[in-house]
Parts: sequence; structure tokens; C-alpha cells
Amino acid sequence: TVMPSVTVGRLIYDLSAREPRIDGTAIVLPRRELAILDALVRRAGRVVMREHLEAQVYGFGDEISSNALEAHISRLRKRLADARAGVVLHGVRGVGYLLRAA
Repeated sequence: TVMPSVTVGRLIYDLSAREPRIDGTAIVLPRRELAILDALVRRAGRVVMREHLEAQVYGFGDEISSNALEAHISRLRKRLADARAGVVLHGVRGVGYLLRAA
């Protein structure tokens, strides 16, 4: 069965359209932040390995600085907080990231 959307906190994420909404309002995210959110929301409540996120976000051969992913996560975290998404984006040191309801 195909899950049309995933709900985490107040965030509703349409899997096929790759569109996050809060209270019916679409949240517009830059491409890389959307790719991170997509990977995290599909595994909400579970840790997503840092390598998996980097593979989702950066193309083959992209030069990735050591803190590029953290910078994208930080901006995504702020956007979700500003939108009152009701989610927490946890960093798990040395492992990856976890998205869950606040």
C-alpha cells in the first residue's frame, strides 16, 4: 500500500508531491532542505544515518564540506520552528538525525 502522506506533529508531508504543509499551508523549502526533510519524514521516529542524508542531498561528485549538512539541518530546523510545525529535529552525535513530533 502506498502512504499518500506522513504526519509528524503538525507537519503533513505529501510523499508523492514531496510537499510539506502545516494547517493546509504549503511550506516552500530550498531543494536540499526539502531532500533532507523527505529522507527524515520517511523514517520519522528513527535515526537516519548521516551518510544516507548526504547521499539524498548531494549529487555524485558534489564537493561536500564537513559542516554543509549541519548548515542545511540548522536552516531546516529554524524554518520548521518558525512555521510551528510541532516537530523536533534531533542530532545523534556521530550517527545521524531523527525527526519526531515535539
